[in-house]
Amino acid sequence: MLHRLALTTLLLASSTWGFAAQLRVYGTVTDLATREPLTAVFVRIYKNGVVQQASHTTANGRYSARLDNNASYVIRFSMPGRVTKCYAVDTHGPEWEGDGRVVDLEVEMTLFETVHALDLSFFDMPLGIARFTPMTGVIAWNEQYEARIHGPLERLMAELQARREELAIRTSASEPGAQPR
Repeated sequence: MLHRLALTTLLLASSTWGFAAQLRVYGTVTDLATREPLTAVFVRIYKNGVVQQASHTTANGRYSARLDNNASYVIRFSMPGRVTKCYAVDTHGPEWEGDGRVVDLEVEMTLFETVHALDLSFFDMPLGIARFTPMTGVIAWNEQYEARIHGPLERLMAELQARREELAIRTSASEPGAQPR
């Protein structure tokens, strides 16, 4: 018991020696097929379920936001005619006094055109969940979550590709002067 008390006292005393880190998320939003940056993508930052910031990507497809510590975030990307996607970040944890350091997390997001008659509600879920520890500045992605969604995501993307190819064949066959196959 005395050993635990001494350790707790030491940890509390040392807390004034460091700085808490703060997280800045940024990146580029691109087209899935061409990898070209997408301008005017609507980027919403939800903090604990409430929109805190809403903006558009820049002319070169860039976005950036600084996140407060001790909150849960969802960063959601949407554009008319494209599938909305998001990722989540948890910034809960102990922190040192004197927040000064900023840690960067770069996340590229790719968007693709909506395909009618295909259920794409899977993308309502975060495509990744990051955990940021303010005391250390360490960022870790939830690998168990990613492993759970990997299979369904791969199947959906294969179905999406097949549907696109099917639509391309139909479109080319219906064009004037097209030869039957």
